[in-house]
Amino acid sequence: MYQTSGDFSIELPVGDWRIAVDRGLEYIPVVREFKVGHEKSLALELELKRWINLPAKGWWSGDVHVHHPTLKKSHREFLLSYARASDLHLVNTLEMGHHEGTDFKQEGFGEKFRKNDDDYWLVSGQEEPRGTFGHIIGLNTTSLARDLDTYDFYDLAFKRIHKQRGSLVGFAHFSWNGCNLPRGFPWYVTTGELDFIELLQFSKINTLDYYDYLNLGFKLTAAAGSDIPWGSTIGEVRTYVHTGPKMDTDAWFENLRKGHSFVSNGPVLEFTVDGQLPGSEIARKAGDKVRIRAKVLSHPAIGIPTALTLVSNEGVIQEIANPNKKTSLVIDLERTIGQSQWLVLSTVCDNNALAHTTPIYIKVDDRPTWCPDRGPAIVAKQMESISKIAREFTPAIDDRSQGVQLRLSRARKYYQKLLDDMAAYSASK
Repeated sequence: MYQTSGDFSIELPVGDWRIAVDRGLEYIPVVREFKVGHEKSLALELELKRWINLPAKGWWSGDVHVHHPTLKKSHREFLLSYARASDLHLVNTLEMGHHEGTDFKQEGFGEKFRKNDDDYWLVSGQEEPRGTFGHIIGLNTTSLARDLDTYDFYDLAFKRIHKQRGSLVGFAHFSWNGCNLPRGFPWYVTTGELDFIELLQFSKINTLDYYDYLNLGFKLTAAAGSDIPWGSTIGEVRTYVHTGPKMDTDAWFENLRKGHSFVSNGPVLEFTVDGQLPGSEIARKAGDKVRIRAKVLSHPAIGIPTALTLVSNEGVIQEIANPNKKTSLVIDLERTIGQSQWLVLSTVCDNNALAHTTPIYIKVDDRPTWCPDRGPAIVAKQMESISKIAREFTPAIDDRSQGVQLRLSRARKYYQKLLDDMAAYSASK
């Protein structure tokens, strides 16, 4: 694989060849077959055309999980060249920690060390801690937040990261429950400190667990990260954040925090409720009507949508199939709101390309957006996960075990109160 800013030359032996050129997800990839003979040279001209211009619509792409050092000027130039070549506007380069040190060293952290080439940016962050309870991402950090003495107490890491102005905390590998995530997520999600989760990675989206946690009333912003060098290429999955007409890195992080995002490795989603973007919280009264507008857009070379699906805490609201292989599907409906709810939009293409939005939250009479009917069974799953870890750290005879048990106890209390609140709500109905 090569990257180029325009013209380039290459020596090839005589034979039949194929060249494929792409520039990220918003351009139509070009594939051309050609023959190399004994002539002195052969010239080919390939033109890349956009099928969609998301920056013109206010959406700017980013990858929240890239591992690459930035200590040398050549490192930074390579990454910026890669970002431009793949039309990826924000590359979050993460220094990766472990008990013995850190890898993929960064030149520095904070605004002083941001690098850009026009609207293409590098911003340093961290994947740390990375212990037996999952991997944590800190975006837009101003320093490396790291403490080996409290390494497994992720809530303290969350606070260290959040003390840094403009930083965000996320749980990595949610899309495939990887790297010990199921051991830690059920209890650390109750801290309320998570700004986002990696919902899309390695072409996988974990809606089963995502919808469970949404049905418990958690607000979890969707993000996507390639996890290079373990992924195939920078920007293979993308977090699109709405910032308006220009690429503003501070606005990108702040609006990711607000949930104005969707994730994709191909198709594009447009989704509003009463004109409000994903991540928005809308106050309504029981019986009010809302207007839901949803659309998927794609191109045959990107993937033909097989369905467009609108889901809430009440289940599937509407799903449109695509037997005629259209490149765009639309849902436009008026819905009467009876209770608080979350709403998400998703699509799958014929080549398994995926896209999913962050929820839009509608609160009726200021009640949570949980699902009291499904909630108790979901809580039982979380309690079992917590009990499994508690047994592992019994007896709690050292500081680490005692600290883990303390945090498990806090999570149990959180879920018990949640059960009590759900029961009271159901009784009141």
